[in-house]
Amino acid sequence: MTSSDRTNSRISIKDSDRAKAAGRDYYEGITFEEFQAALKDREASVRDDLAKAEAELKRSHELELKVQALEHEKSVNDLRQQLAEYERRVKNPEQAFQEMKLRIGELEKLLEDMSHGIGENRLRSAHEALEKGDFSEAAAIFADVKAQAKEHAAEAAYGEGLIAEQLVRWGEAAERFKEAADLVPNPDRLAKAGTFLWRAGRSGEAVRYEEDLLAIQKREAGEAAPETATALNNLAESYRTLGRFEEAEPLFRQALEIDNATIGEGHPDYARDLNNLALLLKDMDRFEEAEPLFREALETGKATLGEGHPAYAIRLNNLANLLRDMGRFEEAEPLFRQALEIDKATIGEGHPDYATHLNNLAGLLQDMGRFEEAAPLMDQAVEILQERLGPDHPNTKTGIKNRELFRAKWAAARGE
Repeated sequence: MTSSDRTNSRISIKDSDRAKAAGRDYYEGITFEEFQAALKDREASVRDDLAKAEAELKRSHELELKVQALEHEKSVNDLRQQLAEYERRVKNPEQAFQEMKLRIGELEKLLEDMSHGIGENRLRSAHEALEKGDFSEAAAIFADVKAQAKEHAAEAAYGEGLIAEQLVRWGEAAERFKEAADLVPNPDRLAKAGTFLWRAGRSGEAVRYEEDLLAIQKREAGEAAPETATALNNLAESYRTLGRFEEAEPLFRQALEIDNATIGEGHPDYARDLNNLALLLKDMDRFEEAEPLFREALETGKATLGEGHPAYAIRLNNLANLLRDMGRFEEAEPLFRQALEIDKATIGEGHPDYATHLNNLAGLLQDMGRFEEAAPLMDQAVEILQERLGPDHPNTKTGIKNRELFRAKWAAARGE
């Protein structure tokens, strides 16, 4: 399975003009220690909720309660996504803390912009709650604004999206950002709509917002601006996901040219561009063209992000996959193993990316005829994917299919 560097290719809250304008120099709310403790408590709570939901799902299947089973299955899948995100945040609490502060800054700015008619006391109360990490009062205000002040409905929907993002409700975030972008499209709203529709597995819908975003960035930021390069990358990555390779390639190359001319070859975003174009070329079986791009992306990532960064592990894995496809097994193995060691230290052994990298190493060992070494890795990968993503996720289905094929080949190798 290909391990994509997509996370780094999407526009995030850090890129938002509103977030930058909001600053956060005056932030005096929840401390890092309080935030970290609350984050661990939330992770444990979601884990408990997931165990209960899985038990209910099992029970509904045993009793053949189809309607209840569908409801429980949705709940289980939502909780699995939440748990994977909370595990990421617990593993990188400093980054998660900064992300939360930026979202609070955006939310406070939104409230200030629509303060007329809210009431000073209610506004102050919402600000105080936000500073403590409580989003409920802001959510109530946004809901009221949408119902009563149509001229601010887009801002309110965007605020609801930010809250859903912070609370790890991806489906809800996608709908709210989509609503905001439909009402009054601007770069922030279009970027968020595209990102969360894509994250929710709705790439076909994401494309429309990413196409609109690219048009706006070209018009407002300019044809050769870094913001336009990021929009090009986002759209090209969605095209690649949908198998629209011929449309994706010129966009990736254009983004690469823009970033080369603006931010330079030593920037992490330039490495992102190289990696994404290389992935596309690999998908198109143009291996000889892809290899030097993967290697350059790896070296740039090493110099900018460091060898202990999760993105560096992804790029190691991507190069190793290419070498495996080219039959260069001895070169691929140490890269797969290095990626796994970085994953253990950064995202942890329960993360879906770790499962993907396990699966890939197992596939390589299978190609080398080392079935007994591969078997436990394949089993562990499927177990992680089932637990974290659920049985119906495409990655889980791919992992299960890979394991079935592996077992058949192993049996054949034993003469069974």
